[in-house]
Amino acid sequence: MTIQTKVNKVLSLGLVALTATSLSFATIIPTKSAFAEPIKQRSVTPEVINEGMNGIWNLQWRVNGWLHRGRLRMDGNFGTMIVNVTGPNGRRVYAEQQMSMVPNRNGYTIQGSTPTYPGSNARNDAYQSDTFYVESGRRGNWEMKNCSDYSGCIPVTMTRIDR
Repeated sequence: MTIQTKVNKVLSLGLVALTATSLSFATIIPTKSAFAEPIKQRSVTPEVINEGMNGIWNLQWRVNGWLHRGRLRMDGNFGTMIVNVTGPNGRRVYAEQQMSMVPNRNGYTIQGSTPTYPGSNARNDAYQSDTFYVESGRRGNWEMKNCSDYSGCIPVTMTRIDR
């Protein structure tokens, strides 16, 4: 027997051993059944936190001379907001955020997601996400403050457009 024949036999036996080992591991690993999973509830609570916020709202607030105008649409604990910001120099910034209502100790907040350019999934780094604190006012109306990392919370004017 030549050296080449011996090498071929050793390689063949090695491949057979490797195949057998691979097959034995394949039979040990459990397989996952492919069943449809139910849709998970996105809400942090099973109930709507404040049904009074359902509908479309115009929001307006001012930060360091920049006028923010937002159109908030809430349905249950989730919604969308498009913001149009005008700077003192006339510069404009537009942003869209997905909004989530989240309970806290003294009421709840409406928190924005990472801002995108309206109508796209492209991230808008020129705008930071918003966090609004909402509470019931003394006269039974809703009072909102924007607490998005400006030194303190800024009052927001809220006007209901549609239910």
